[in-house]
Amino acid sequence: MVPVVAFVGYHNSGKTTFATEVVKILRSRGYKVAVLKSTKHTNLIKDKKGKDSYRYREAGADAVGIVSPHELILFQDVERERLNLKFLSFSLFDDYDIVICEGFKGSDVPKIAVTRKEVFQEDLLRNVNGIVAVVSDFKVKGFKNFSIERPEEVADFLEKEFIENREDGFPDEVELFVNENRVKMKYFVRKTLKGIIEGFIKSLKEIENVRKIDIRIAKINSAEKHNPKNQSSSRD
Repeated sequence: MVPVVAFVGYHNSGKTTFATEVVKILRSRGYKVAVLKSTKHTNLIKDKKGKDSYRYREAGADAVGIVSPHELILFQDVERERLNLKFLSFSLFDDYDIVICEGFKGSDVPKIAVTRKEVFQEDLLRNVNGIVAVVSDFKVKGFKNFSIERPEEVADFLEKEFIENREDGFPDEVELFVNENRVKMKYFVRKTLKGIIEGFIKSLKEIENVRKIDIRIAKINSAEKHNPKNQSSSRD
């Protein structure tokens, strides 16, 4: 699984500046890095009135994607409280070496707390689960400490503990998510599942040079099938 690590901290703690430096160092070492940033602000990317994307959103589309020769921009409605960082990273960044997040204090991914003497609040460390290290300009007892002046040391830490030691990592990875939640499987189960699927793929014609296989199975009971005619629009 692609490792996901979040940098957390209160306003003016310096977490953005520090995390940016860590990303630069990891990129300089040849790693492919993705970033997810949490924010309370809305409409950060202005979808201007009159633009094609705006017209589709105005028409009621729940998601609109814009694809240029080099970029993809996606406007999509999300339920923040149900956002699963591991599944999101699996869906969007499965070919990256690491996903660096900023914020997401309530997520279930490992976190590095960034703080300084002048903004330190102990409840950050007491109330946030999953903190594996603290970056600061003073010593914080009970945690692995890094200096806020030495981002290269945190890059070393991420490289050794997460990138080189990927969770349950082995050359031929098999990942299973059910209802957007990752299911842990022992090596034998993954190997068996991989063998069954590869055997089926090999029996099909016109398929060559298989690098990656993606399978999505939607189980929908007949009584739960979506029928727009039987539902009133939430936009009325």
